[in-house]
Amino acid sequence: MKKSEIRACLKAQRNITAYELISTKKDSRELFYVLDHLEINRAVKVNSDVIRVYVADGKTTGTSTVTVTAADDSKTLARKLKNAVKQAKAARNRYYPLAEKTVNIRKLSKKKADLNEVAMKVAEAVLKADVYENGWINSTEIFVSAVRKEFVNSNGTDHITDGFKIEVECIPTWSSGKEEFELYKFYESDRLDCDQITKEINEILNLAKARSEAKTLKQVKLPKDIKVLVKNDMLETIIGNLVYDISYRNVYMKENHYNKGDKVSDNPFTVTLKPSVSGCAASALYDDNGIVLKARPVIKDGIVKANHGDQRFGYYLGEKKISGKLPVTELKAEGSTYEKEKHLIIENFSAPQLEENSGYWGGEVRLARYFDGKKYIPLTGFSIAGQIYDDLKKVEFSKEQTLMSSYKGPKYMIFKGIKIS
Repeated sequence: MKKSEIRACLKAQRNITAYELISTKKDSRELFYVLDHLEINRAVKVNSDVIRVYVADGKTTGTSTVTVTAADDSKTLARKLKNAVKQAKAARNRYYPLAEKTVNIRKLSKKKADLNEVAMKVAEAVLKADVYENGWINSTEIFVSAVRKEFVNSNGTDHITDGFKIEVECIPTWSSGKEEFELYKFYESDRLDCDQITKEINEILNLAKARSEAKTLKQVKLPKDIKVLVKNDMLETIIGNLVYDISYRNVYMKENHYNKGDKVSDNPFTVTLKPSVSGCAASALYDDNGIVLKARPVIKDGIVKANHGDQRFGYYLGEKKISGKLPVTELKAEGSTYEKEKHLIIENFSAPQLEENSGYWGGEVRLARYFDGKKYIPLTGFSIAGQIYDDLKKVEFSKEQTLMSSYKGPKYMIFKGIKIS
């Protein structure tokens, strides 16, 4: 359906007090490799329209979501909207309004990227790292997408933005002669950086080699209170939990551990939430309520300075300037000199875990590297466990930096006193 037809249907429903319409047009090129052979090269185009319907009476607000399909016309959409109104009336919350109207965003690409050309460059960068006799990439999936998003609501907000994303999934494998060892790599970015892709694929191949050579704790004795370094998924999990803890939603629900003015850590690190950072695929200029996003410092010198979050809970807390849902976390801290000390780098968890209420974090380690003062020794088959709210009090950070989907900052978080078993 055309946007004008959808809007006409919405205006015809008198019981709808407000609405948000989110439209997405996604044009993708998908490559699927088995070893170094291209099996599938597929072009995919997907359009979607999602309507969020609001029914409010000044005391309560109810909401429901409608998905518009290619088969819909004015009659079928009208029926869906009537059902959505019923659902919204049946599930009401304390009243909250739509986000206030701001300057409408227009960010459209001047040139249309050749997605197939970009995808082939990504593939070339991946295969450039596939040079080892006993190691190889079993399979690779590459997705290159150009995405146009439109946001319209009933108070006059009207945003249109173009976005770009590269995703790579691959299975690196290493043979020890008797057994093959596999790891998993996921890479995501909003920019093409072939050198970085090659570097990261080369790194994961070498980690697959380390996995094939890994020893157990029965074979290697670790010092007590050794520094433990975590990265990638676990780092993102810990940072994500910390940021979520000081959100409007957690504060309003009284599920937060930290309030404004509380000290998170004796290490004076700073956390700033941002709408976008080059290289972070989660970047966005506005959130799904249409709020135009601006950077917000939330932790300074290890102390909580501000809360953040969505329209609903920000309104409940009486926030004058609601931040919106900021997608990227940037962390800055003085770098530790761990390199000369004995330390343990956790390269890969089977499944990283963090329980936000109790603070338990850890999991089974699939691969780690122990630096004994002279060389790194790969280890496997053990677990680590800690209490994150205690461990953050003395956390340190590496000088090395990294970029992930929603994070920019030190590559490693460094802890002491972690239980290893």
